[in-house]
Amino acid sequence: MVKKILIPYATYGNGHKMVAMYLEKNFKKKNPDLIVETLDILDYATPFMRKVSKGIFEKTMFAKNPIIWDFIYRFYNHKWRSLGMKSLCYHIFDKEKLRQKIQEFNPDVIISTHFFASMLASRYKRHNLINSKLYTIITDYDLHEAWLKANKVEEALIVGNKEMKKELIKKGIDKNKIKVFGIPISDEFSVQNNPQLAKEKLKLDNKITILFFGGGNNSNVSLPFFKAIVNYANFNLIFIAGKNNELKKKVQKIVTKTKAKNVKVYGFVDNVIDFMAASDVVVTKPGGLTVTECLFLQKPMILINKSAGQEKGNYKYLVNKKYALKAEHPKQIVKFLETIETNPEILKRMSNNMKDENKKKAIDDIYNLIMK
Repeated sequence: MVKKILIPYATYGNGHKMVAMYLEKNFKKKNPDLIVETLDILDYATPFMRKVSKGIFEKTMFAKNPIIWDFIYRFYNHKWRSLGMKSLCYHIFDKEKLRQKIQEFNPDVIISTHFFASMLASRYKRHNLINSKLYTIITDYDLHEAWLKANKVEEALIVGNKEMKKELIKKGIDKNKIKVFGIPISDEFSVQNNPQLAKEKLKLDNKITILFFGGGNNSNVSLPFFKAIVNYANFNLIFIAGKNNELKKKVQKIVTKTKAKNVKVYGFVDNVIDFMAASDVVVTKPGGLTVTECLFLQKPMILINKSAGQEKGNYKYLVNKKYALKAEHPKQIVKFLETIETNPEILKRMSNNMKDENKKKAIDDIYNLIMK
């Protein structure tokens, strides 16, 4: 009988953490007798390695030099070279403090939302340090070899779509281990998704509403695109800078200078679901969790294609399925808005393309799977 569940993640980006948090909240709600904990494995690395590894990923490679990150991502996306990532994982995270933490908690089930956490759990199982069932959730729509390094001891690999399942089978993964449940999102998306009510709540008129996620470490990416569309008065434009206060100030300065009346600028918001429900199209970088939320709500996307690695794989999948358009340059996003002005039906077609995508409740399926 399952009593204790540990959900480890690594905060390289925010998606892995948010998926873990959604699982914890939902499982506790479903079964108050369960003991559920999340765990950021980065907290157990040495301060130096934590600062260096996260800084390199999020700031140097991912935001400022995506070409470098893309090269590294592709280089290690290889059956044998990916073993180097496993060695790196052990070097950074496999510390006595983390081993003790996991052993003391003694989980019946581990649900990993990051491949480094899966690698660690796999190692501890092989060395008989724990006897937990291991499940891994792939939190993107692009498959990397690093996700497969714990496969021999995993109960299941949970993926976002059938295409990923086919690819895993080609790589020799047992088809019975692969579960096409989708990427978990907050329960609130199933409740607060009425567009008209959301627009009324946010005091928006009936113009086409563009929601622009420009936060994180990507200010150099989002600003040129925002500048290009700030004067489109025929649309409502909502810009969310998140916790990036510097970006918020820059955007607000542009709005003031251009005297744009149709633009609202926000920093961090805790009701992002209202903004997404009220929107007709979402401008964003192709992070796995954000695009999953858009798919669930059937919101067409414009993907700012300056990302690399797994996000590059995400945008290829979404564009190929006609759920999104990519905008490599500001001129492309302007051209798309001009198209919407003359032919708004294009948004309905894109939305209809998503009607059968990710409508399953992934969290419910995962819960039922591990509680069997």
